[in-house]
Amino acid sequence: MKFVQTILVRSSDGAALADLMAAWHAGEFGNAPGYLGSRMLVDREAPNRYQLIIDFSSAEEAQLNNDRPETQAWAAKLSAVIDGDPEFGNFDELQAVG
Repeated sequence: MKFVQTILVRSSDGAALADLMAAWHAGEFGNAPGYLGSRMLVDREAPNRYQLIIDFSSAEEAQLNNDRPETQAWAAKLSAVIDGDPEFGNFDELQAVG
């Protein structure tokens, strides 16, 4: 079953956040366990609020990825470009349309 992690953050530097997301994808797609891709959304009513959506093949693969030093290093970089603490959501995909 596919697994999706969401990370809700606030950042005054959306460009740095986008660069961080792009760098992760460029370096880890095909390397990070179960990582399928990601999306970055910005809130239209709160331009400094972003939702990061990361797709994995399974929750187990996501956990393996989370335990890697590369992921921990990325999380430290994320902390440097966001304001406050991130809010995590963990979801199992029940249905995909389209």
